[in-house]
Amino acid sequence: MEDKLLSDTAYNTMFSDYPDILTVKDITKMLGVHPNTVYDLVKEGVLPKIPCCRHIKVAKIYVIKYVLQSAQ
Repeated sequence: MEDKLLSDTAYNTMFSDYPDILTVKDITKMLGVHPNTVYDLVKEGVLPKIPCCRHIKVAKIYVIKYVLQSAQ
């Protein structure tokens, strides 16, 4: 129950200026990392990608979960 509440609160407050579906460019701005780092996170399965032609798209909730897990 607490995890659901925490994730709902985090989703509504963290990165609220960004869309629900993110590009690599969005994620690099959000996390302050190099694009190659984002590609590595997607390749390792840390950030699950959404199939979209040849472009990498990631749901914002996965980026938020990644940030919260990294902070622990």
